[in-house]
Amino acid sequence: MYLQRLQLFHFKNHSERSLEFCDGINTLTGANGVGKTNILDAVHYLANAKSYFNGIDSQIIEHDKPFFTVKGQFEGDVPTEILIQFEGGKKTIKKNDKVYPRLLDHIGMIQTVFITPYDIDLVLGNSEDRRKFMDLSLCQIDKAYLQNLSTYKKALEQRNALLKSMQGRFIDPDLLASFDAKLIPTGLLIHEKRKAFVDKLLSHFVDIYRNLSQGIENPTIRYESPLNEGEFETLLRDSYRLDMSAQRTSVGIHKDDLVFGLGDFPLKKYGSQGQIKSFIIALKLAQYNYFQSVTKNHPILLLDDIFEKIDEQRAQRLIDMVGVSGYGQILITDTHASRVETHFQPIDANKLHHHL
Repeated sequence: MYLQRLQLFHFKNHSERSLEFCDGINTLTGANGVGKTNILDAVHYLANAKSYFNGIDSQIIEHDKPFFTVKGQFEGDVPTEILIQFEGGKKTIKKNDKVYPRLLDHIGMIQTVFITPYDIDLVLGNSEDRRKFMDLSLCQIDKAYLQNLSTYKKALEQRNALLKSMQGRFIDPDLLASFDAKLIPTGLLIHEKRKAFVDKLLSHFVDIYRNLSQGIENPTIRYESPLNEGEFETLLRDSYRLDMSAQRTSVGIHKDDLVFGLGDFPLKKYGSQGQIKSFIIALKLAQYNYFQSVTKNHPILLLDDIFEKIDEQRAQRLIDMVGVSGYGQILITDTHASRVETHFQPIDANKLHHHL
């Protein structure tokens, strides 16, 4: 399945725009500020019902407009039209003119992998950025994960609200245990699925990194979680006094993190700019391969402004990798049409260019 046509109405800085795409390489060029990245984000929105950059839908609407609409026609075994509209604080998703009863029913139909300069936060940012990477990966292919993550977050909010309302005073442990009964089964499932995801990701990641970097370093990804240290029920119970004092839940999968390294050294502290960029791109391409291995389909690959951020040799190795037949539809943005043409010229694939 590939995106054949995209229509936008009042989405960010696009009042009204319609674009046709081919099933191979699609380039979007133009000056900074014309909305190239926003088009890629609209494709991500079609697949995931949320922006890659901004989780608040009301802030995605074009200034002074009452709504936005994103519409996509997908070609495949069965042609499919997806329409998502946000108006008056309400989001509506339609598949072939039929409204989905739940958001959950749409997520997972289309997978996207987005590589953007903002991904530097995966290495240099806090643990929340890395948890989001795991969650976005798993939610796109596993409805049970998405449902359990939603249940866990709601139970955590309720438990934290109780702890905060008591302002450090004693709380009946039986009351806390009633919230734990919701956290524990969902947290255990999420922990197991994250652990399996990281293991599978690594099976693709190391070779991709070495190909990109042309280096001999040993890149590592380690999944850190409080649940690696003991039974979740025991960890929660042992933290009751600390939680009452801190007025928040101190253990759980909401404290998970990914630790990136090269050899025995943490990437965040010791990695060069080139090593960090190679690591992030390899991580995203490993995510692509992971999706492909699970779904047996090609995700849509979104490459945002990559030639501005990585050196020419590394960029060409990336293009050579994604240009092979193992990759499906690609949307790529750049400020220079000639630069994109030079990099992609040797690749035998359908190509379509838009200048904005």
